[in-house]
Amino acid sequence: MPQDNPRQQQQLVEPGSIRVPGLTVRENPRINRIQFVFDEQPSEEICRILKSNAFRWSRHEDAWQRQLSLTSRKIAVKALLEIKALATTAKRAR
Repeated sequence: MPQDNPRQQQQLVEPGSIRVPGLTVRENPRINRIQFVFDEQPSEEICRILKSNAFRWSRHEDAWQRQLSLTSRKIAVKALLEIKALATTAKRAR
C-alpha cells in the first residue's frame, strides 16, 4: 500500500528528508540549505511555486534550494503542499 502522507514517507529516506512521488525535500546541513530534488524536470507551474517561495535553482546541487532556517522549513512545507495541490488538480482534470 503506497503511503501518500509525507510524514509517513519521511521514515523511508535519510533523516531530515521527506519523499513524495517524484520529489525529495531534504535538509543539507553541509551547505546550510533546504532542497527540493525532483526525479525529472518540474513543470513551469512548479518552478513558479518554488520561485515565489524564494527557492532558487542550483546547477551545482541539481536542486531547488534556499538557506536553511526555521522559516525556510515552514516555507518548504507550504511549497510542498502547493505542489501536491497542483498535482491533485492536474489528476482531476484528466
